[in-house]
Amino acid sequence: MIKNLVLFSTMLTLSGCGLVAENYDLSFSKLTNWQSDQTAPIAQVEAASLKEWWLKFNDPTLDKLVAQAMTDSPDRLIAEARIAEARGLRRSARGGLLPQISASGSGGREDTGLYDNLYPDNFFDAGFDASFELDVFGKNRNNFSASDNQLRAAEQQYRDVTLTLVADITRNYIEYRAAQHQLRIAQKNLTAQEKTLTLIEDMFRLGAAPKLDVERAKNLVNTTRASLPEYERQADNARLALTVLVGALPQDLAPLLAEEAVIPGTSIAPVLIAPAEVLTRRPDVQAAAHLLAANTDLTQAAAADIFPSFTLRGFYGIADNAIGGSIAPWNIALGAAVSLLDFGRIEGRVDAAKAREKQAFEQYRKTVLSAVSEVETALTDYIHINGQHQSLEQAYQSAYQAFELSQTLYKEGEIAFLDVLDAQRTVNNAESSMVAAKASEAVALARLYKALGVY
Repeated sequence: MIKNLVLFSTMLTLSGCGLVAENYDLSFSKLTNWQSDQTAPIAQVEAASLKEWWLKFNDPTLDKLVAQAMTDSPDRLIAEARIAEARGLRRSARGGLLPQISASGSGGREDTGLYDNLYPDNFFDAGFDASFELDVFGKNRNNFSASDNQLRAAEQQYRDVTLTLVADITRNYIEYRAAQHQLRIAQKNLTAQEKTLTLIEDMFRLGAAPKLDVERAKNLVNTTRASLPEYERQADNARLALTVLVGALPQDLAPLLAEEAVIPGTSIAPVLIAPAEVLTRRPDVQAAAHLLAANTDLTQAAAADIFPSFTLRGFYGIADNAIGGSIAPWNIALGAAVSLLDFGRIEGRVDAAKAREKQAFEQYRKTVLSAVSEVETALTDYIHINGQHQSLEQAYQSAYQAFELSQTLYKEGEIAFLDVLDAQRTVNNAESSMVAAKASEAVALARLYKALGVY
C-alpha cells in the first residue's frame, strides 16, 4: 500500500509540478575592474588594510562617536535582536529533525461501583509517547536549511547595519564640522565688513566718501549676517542626527561636540580593493545571497508536501486501577499520509514559493548592481570633487591676493570703493566654496570606503 502511495505521489509530482531547482548564476566573473578607475587610477590594496578606516581620519571625536555607537546605537541593537530571533527560529526548525517525546501521568481515588466495593480505590497511570517523522523527502531538512540561511542573512544584515552606521556617523560629523567652519568664516568676514562699514561711515561724515559706498557696505554686512542662521541650522541638524545614530541624548553629546576641530579626512588618499573581493565582502550582497538560498530551500520544502509523510510512533505506559489491575500497555506503529485530492492547494503553495525564490534572486541581482554602482559613483564623485577642491583652493588664493591688492589701490585712489567690495565679496565666496568642496571630498571618501564593504 505504501509503495502504491509513493508511486502515485511521484506521478503527481512529475505531471503537475516542475520541481527541478532553478540554476541561478550568482557569479560576477565579468566584473574585473572599476570603470571609473581608468580615468584616474587609484592604488588597490588588500581589504585587511581598510579595517577601521575611520581611524585614518585622525579625529579623536569621530573615534569616540563611533565607539559609543558600537554599544548604544538603536539600529545596531535592533539588528542584534534580529539575530537572536533567527537563532530561535533555527533551533525550532532543528527540532523537526529529532524525535518528539512527551510524558503524562495522573493519579487519584475512584469508586467504580463494581464488586460491591465499600471503599474507593486508588488509581494511577503514567506513560511515555514518542513520535518521529521520517524525513524521506527532505521537507524538514529543507526547512532547517532555510532557517540556517535566514540566520546567516541576519548576521550579514547586522554587519551591513554596522557599516552603514559608521559611514552615516562619519558623514554627519563631517557636515557638522563643515557647518561650524562655514559659520566661523562668516563671523570672521562679518567682523571685517563691519569695520569697513564703520570706516566708510566716518569718511562719509567727513565728506570723503559718497552715500553710495555706505549703502553698498551695509548690503554686504547684512548679506553676510543673514548667512549665519543657515550655518547654525546646518550644524544643529547634523548634531541632532548624530545623537540618533550614536544612541545618546543631545545634552550627552554636547560636551564632546563643543570642542572645535577641522574638517576630518581631507588629507587621506583613497584606495580600492578588487571588484570581486568587494562583492564577496559586502554584507548586503552576502545577506541577499543567503536569503536566496533560504527561499530555494523553502521551495523544496513546499514541494515535499506532494509526497507522502511517514511517522514512527511508540507508546509505553503503566496503570493500576480497580478494573484492570496493574497493567503495562505499549505499542509501536508506522503511519503514512498523503494528499490525494486537494484542488491545487499544494501546487499553489509551491508556485508561490517559486515566485518568492525568483523575487529573492532578482533582489540579489539588484543588490549586486547597486553595490557596483555605489562604488563607481563614490569613486567618480571623489575624483571630480578632488579636482574641484584643488581648483577652488587656487581660486581662493587668487581672490585673497586680489582683495589685498584692491585695498592698496583704493587707499592710493586708483580704484573706487565698489571694486574693493567686489573683491571682498569674491574672496568670501571663494573661501566658502573651498570649504564646501573640502567637506564634499571627505564625505565622498567616506562613501567610497562604505561602498567597499569594509569596516
